[in-house]
Amino acid sequence: MNQPDKIIQETELRIRPFAEQDRAEVTALWEEAFADDPPWNAPQAVIGRKLTVQPQLFLVGELEGKVVATVLAGFDGMRGWIHHLAVVPSLRRRGIATQVMREAESGLAKLGCPKVNLQVRPTNANVVAFYQSIGYQVEERVSMGKRLKS
Repeated sequence: MNQPDKIIQETELRIRPFAEQDRAEVTALWEEAFADDPPWNAPQAVIGRKLTVQPQLFLVGELEGKVVATVLAGFDGMRGWIHHLAVVPSLRRRGIATQVMREAESGLAKLGCPKVNLQVRPTNANVVAFYQSIGYQVEERVSMGKRLKS
């Protein structure tokens, strides 16, 4: 892995829960970062659903008043889950994703979460490598799903 151009200091990056005024910036970030997501993961739908369940675990990273990162975390009583970790492309590889993930993990731990799971498309080797660099391991599992509504 290449070394980051600049490590963003924790004092520069403010990590906080999503606020309604963040909606447009979060939507733009997700439309860029997750351009190939299916229609049911449209930003407005995801934001709406997340705000109904553990909204305190919908985190944004802010630099100089602008949203530059997001992560959704949740705990179902058995496992924690991570979704929609995203960083503005021009600011990647500077430690922002790691800081945002640590904050999400801290929030999950405060809820008594013993283990965190996440899913990555197998073709996304860079994302797999990132998660491995912060302590996650590839686990041999079959991921299954079923759409309940469209």
